[in-house]
Amino acid sequence: MTTTAAHTAAETDETVQAIYVTALRNTHALEKQAAQMIQRQIERYESYPELTQALRLHKSETDQQVTRLADLLHGHGEDRSLLKDVVTQTVGNVAALVHSVTGEEVLKNLYTDYSVETYEIAAYTSLIALAEEAGHGRDIEILRLSLKEEERMAEAVFAQIVPVTKAFVARETKGEKADR
Repeated sequence: MTTTAAHTAAETDETVQAIYVTALRNTHALEKQAAQMIQRQIERYESYPELTQALRLHKSETDQQVTRLADLLHGHGEDRSLLKDVVTQTVGNVAALVHSVTGEEVLKNLYTDYSVETYEIAAYTSLIALAEEAGHGRDIEILRLSLKEEERMAEAVFAQIVPVTKAFVARETKGEKADR
């Protein structure tokens, strides 16, 4: 291998590593935001016990995902990007506040929850591919565990769309508090 070819291979490895670590940081920030969003929903929902139960389970999983991602970042010699975490969490808090003061809060949050879960599925699928490209096979099983948790939660949220929507309508038509 020539010096130029070796230099190019090293640059390629560094580039792939940088992309992977950036994706880990971004997903870590996303999961921290998701944990906060889930906690706010758990605290607010009064009339939807099945949805609240699914959220409680996933809150625990999400907290574990945050820890696993932090461990992976640490294992790659990186620290979390505090600024990115703060900015991402602030955006999430503003979105939750807007939903909480408008009507149909539970329905809007349900749509948001489903879209977040599918986004997280895409993020973990991409992280697995990046781990493969970067030669970090030991990270893949950890990432697959999180992917499976996100897939389960997406299914659980999807399964709640019709029952929660119907319960919301039933409460509204009876004049009961339906938004939470």
